[in-house]
Amino acid sequence: MSQFPSLKEHDFEQLERLLHSAVERGDVRILMNDVEIPSVQVGSWLALYARACPDQPAWTLPPDILLSYDDLCKVFDRPNIDARKRGRPAKERSGWDEDRHHAHTIHRMLASANPKAKSAAEAARLLVATGTVSGHGTKESIAKRLERAFRKYYSSG
Repeated sequence: MSQFPSLKEHDFEQLERLLHSAVERGDVRILMNDVEIPSVQVGSWLALYARACPDQPAWTLPPDILLSYDDLCKVFDRPNIDARKRGRPAKERSGWDEDRHHAHTIHRMLASANPKAKSAAEAARLLVATGTVSGHGTKESIAKRLERAFRKYYSSG
């Protein structure tokens, strides 16, 4: 496995562990007697082999299997395996920066001594009717967006 740059600094035991974990995860396909072992069965199959050979370390792979070279290249032919991004992608902003300003306007409309609107939805519809709110969609959908922004910034729940 010396042709993979990500494995240069590992000793043999670490290489065995990395290979075993890649096979166990199903990242590297294995063949036994010219039959591919399904990835859902690989973990239990390796556990059975480890139990049948207690004198060997648990991460030892059986000697009579074939590993897919293409899968090995996909898994190990990168600079660092642990540098992969994990988790959910970062949430993108909605693009409506002025919605917070309009939410504050709705808050002022509702909090005034003589409120112009009785609810956040009504205040949002009034703002949209004046034509000061930009955005695509129907007037009702823009009003709903403003109402959601108001609830987000000024909700007490």
